[in-house]
Amino acid sequence: MKARRRVKAALTRSIKQQEKQVRDLSPAHHKRILKFVNDAGSPFDLMNTPVLPMSADQMADMDPGMGAKEPMKLMDAKSAHAAFELREREFPLGFINISQLAKININILKLIEWLSDSVYGSWQTLPYIIPRQGGGSVSIVHAALLHTGKVLFLDDGPTPLWDPTDEVNPQFEFPVNNPDYSLTCSGHSFLSNGQLLVVGGGGFGPRAGANKGFKFDPVAKTWTKTVGDMSKVRWYPTAVTTGDNRVFVVGGVNENFTLLNDIEVYDEASDSFSAVSGATLGFPNLYPGLHLLPNGILFYTRTGWGHAAGGSPASIDSSSYFSFSGPTVGAWNSIAASTINRCKGMSVMIYRNTCPHTRVLVVGGCDSLGAGINSAGEIIDVSFLSPTSAWALTAPLPDTNLRRQCSAVLLPDGTVFVGGGVTTPNAPCMLFDPVTNTWSPMAELPSVRMYHSVMILLPNGKVMMSGWANDAPSGTIDLYSPPYLFKGARPTISNAPPTVGFGQQFTIGTPDATSIVKVTMVKPMAVTHQTESNQRVIELFFLHDHVHPNNLIATAPDGGSPHAFAPKGYYMLFILNKDGVPSMARWIRLQ
Repeated sequence: MKARRRVKAALTRSIKQQEKQVRDLSPAHHKRILKFVNDAGSPFDLMNTPVLPMSADQMADMDPGMGAKEPMKLMDAKSAHAAFELREREFPLGFINISQLAKININILKLIEWLSDSVYGSWQTLPYIIPRQGGGSVSIVHAALLHTGKVLFLDDGPTPLWDPTDEVNPQFEFPVNNPDYSLTCSGHSFLSNGQLLVVGGGGFGPRAGANKGFKFDPVAKTWTKTVGDMSKVRWYPTAVTTGDNRVFVVGGVNENFTLLNDIEVYDEASDSFSAVSGATLGFPNLYPGLHLLPNGILFYTRTGWGHAAGGSPASIDSSSYFSFSGPTVGAWNSIAASTINRCKGMSVMIYRNTCPHTRVLVVGGCDSLGAGINSAGEIIDVSFLSPTSAWALTAPLPDTNLRRQCSAVLLPDGTVFVGGGVTTPNAPCMLFDPVTNTWSPMAELPSVRMYHSVMILLPNGKVMMSGWANDAPSGTIDLYSPPYLFKGARPTISNAPPTVGFGQQFTIGTPDATSIVKVTMVKPMAVTHQTESNQRVIELFFLHDHVHPNNLIATAPDGGSPHAFAPKGYYMLFILNKDGVPSMARWIRLQ
């Protein structure tokens, strides 16, 4: 009898606890639970978390160490059968509120926990739009996070600046001046002094004279033209910052829609452009996906943007890498072929302090007719490239949605968040963990974000998404709070130096020092058309200062000259505690 009473008392406490949790559910959390329960085809589907199927071919192509996650127990058999039979008997169209399960005494705490915001994160749509100077809303195509903490948007007119710290009241302003032609469909990358270099563009179509470079000063809020011009018009070019005060400008088309296969390089000291010899490669797509590796090699990922003029996007199966034999001379080499068309996909470069040190992840892609759309991810170890290097499939994605024009953002904990690229509202997002090499489903994106969408990491650790030519109203902003923002109080940085030198030790003051397990520097993003070559999350080596318990002693990155591992410039400094929760970022300049 006593044992029975103890079980009954425990169940009563559990029911009261879950009733409170049900009352506190966010709408998205509530919806996820209902969808899971209503989609169940049998009681067995309610007992454990699902396991992704994996073919023999996928297992063979995966990198070592990958594997399916073990299922988690959600309900016992008796509870699962009771919930399923209640739904079938009294709610044939499905439960409309999880409280309807209160008719039976079952424990759904594990189900609530598994589908919580601390696992999936959460989206919100801000209650305002990005304004156009003079009235209306802008047609956002480009976004860049400045070291002032503000976001610069580029569209076909004046370039608005947004302060993301106020999510209720719109905080927008406009630069002192503007370029003398539209910078839409340009390429851009940050310089070592924090200014944004924007090259080419010309509007919604290449135009004569769009061979200029413009620099935006985030502090003065002014645009200035570079002293020198590029040798040709470039529409849809890619810009890649180097470690030695230069920027590579690659590809695009000219005013006659002729594909360009060369590289020019901008030099900060002379404020001018020059050609790179031996750099001709048959890029089949605009905005070629490129990453500068820590050893100074320029890697081509096969991502890109077709022809942007009505023709079907092409794809070459082989990625290539450009090895420099001098500052402005080198040669391309191809690696083993891959059969997936990655046009309109996106790539990111992932650093780790353990092997493999440098990898490139690619997601999404398709041609203009829909053929070749895929739901697979690919990854490659680029630490030591050779002609035999090859892409491999990642672990299976958490859903089977076909993604094109999806966006990918590196988060301060080193994971990769992927959103958009799916043609329906409330489309699933996903997260890649480069340590376990696995994917996880994330909260559903409320808006359709594909063509001309932009997604960037903000200093508060949230992810902003906006864009134009999607089903969402023009100029709207969606904010994603990753799971780490629901796992407890955030650590704080009380002080940090504004500048550090390569390899220099520096002090980070924090009252949470004893709980800190990771320190990262994150390069701010400047993205357009699912192309951002310069994303970097660099994990720093650090020590706890036992003499001063509120201090961390960190070491700034140093890959050796010319610093391709961590190019000079501004970074966001984050500290993360043992629960994976990041601080608000502090801006720090590496020089």
